[in-house]
Amino acid sequence: MRRRLLVLSTVALSFLLVALIVPLIGTYASDRTQDLFVIRQADLNRLTVVAGTAVETGSVASLRSELARYEEVYDARLVVVDADRRTVAASPGELDPAAVPREVSRALAGNSAEEPQPFWPWSADTYVVAAPIGRDAQVLGAVVMEIPTGGVRGDVAARLALLLGAGLGVLLLAAVGVAVPLVRWILRPVDELDDATRRMAHGDLSTRVPADDGPPELRRLASSFNDMADHVEVSQQQQAELVADASHQLGNPLTALRLRVETLSAKADADVAAELDLVLRETDRLTRIVDSLLDLGQVEAERAPQVPVDVADAVRARCRVWEPAIADLRVDAPPRATALATADLVDVVLDAVLDNATKFAGGAAVEVTVAEGSRTVDLVVRDHGPGIPDEDLSKVGARFFRGTRHQNVHGTGLGLAIVRAHVAKSGGELAVRRPDGDGLEVCVTLRRPARGSSAAPPDAARAAT
Repeated sequence: MRRRLLVLSTVALSFLLVALIVPLIGTYASDRTQDLFVIRQADLNRLTVVAGTAVETGSVASLRSELARYEEVYDARLVVVDADRRTVAASPGELDPAAVPREVSRALAGNSAEEPQPFWPWSADTYVVAAPIGRDAQVLGAVVMEIPTGGVRGDVAARLALLLGAGLGVLLLAAVGVAVPLVRWILRPVDELDDATRRMAHGDLSTRVPADDGPPELRRLASSFNDMADHVEVSQQQQAELVADASHQLGNPLTALRLRVETLSAKADADVAAELDLVLRETDRLTRIVDSLLDLGQVEAERAPQVPVDVADAVRARCRVWEPAIADLRVDAPPRATALATADLVDVVLDAVLDNATKFAGGAAVEVTVAEGSRTVDLVVRDHGPGIPDEDLSKVGARFFRGTRHQNVHGTGLGLAIVRAHVAKSGGELAVRRPDGDGLEVCVTLRRPARGSSAAPPDAARAAT
């Protein structure tokens, strides 16, 4: 958009300059043409007097000498014809009167030469004028002159080049001094809106834009964006508070219910106690679901900042914690791989994904890989277990989803949903896919910090945990 506005403004300035240059160069060309015509017309009138005497007396020697000197000085060919169009005398250039019948006829009709149109650099090299030779009311002949236009055309070309050069200079100064600042002023609110939209899409609901800069239409758009952001933030906060309140309100009755069931189980006989144990397990499961919902609500409500995190170092540290639980845990990470994320994101991702691997991979090997790209860092966890059916693959990560093969496995179905919420808050992406061979692969893609970023260093992110 910036380029299009600059092009449009430059084109508009170009049209304005052309509108100024055309009249100026047109006036200059007309003046130079008229000056040349007036001078040559005066010379032509003088030569008609000399030619009239020669035609009447028949003595043309002096006339030929005069025509030769004139051609030598002004490079203009001349010819004198009588009333019957016969050549009386001519300059050495030998201008053929038959080649210019219109001008000869006009002069023999007693008409003076007509003023030419302005000479331009692309005009003809010469221009022909003719004047009648007469005594009283009788036309005795005509003097025909071929005038070179090179001098005038050269002057007009030089003036045109000067004006075009000056116009280009003015255009450049206007583009730098007027068009660029004007476009920047117009688009500054658009750039701010674009940046704010990206930040909001990455989870920063506190983003706002200045509404007091730029054209009135964009100021209104900025105000509307801020109002929308306020409503989205309030709505998100209310939703998170609702989940948190509901989880908290459910937590207390569940705790009391568990205590009552435990009390009854302690006093009941074996058959009743076995049934009550089933009630206790379902109560524990419901409690875990409530706790997970509370965690999910907190993730969506919190405004954790994105900081540079050394993903490789965080992966090595967290995998050391999981080594006792996974016999064959392999880690492949470079010495350092920095990405933008919340401070605890790597721990949350590995805890959820490795916990799933211990439950669903059946003791198979698990590989944790950190790979760096030009703009991203990938954290990939792959297990070599049985995997999941193709029809379930697109549903993994949805809230409360549990695979058809794992309905009886301990869990709430919210682990990857919580991971997805954390990854989205960090501006990253989560993908679940089936790799070649067996097992399941979970890939988290995070953005690398921009060069020259003033964000906190990775050590600060580790310290925050």
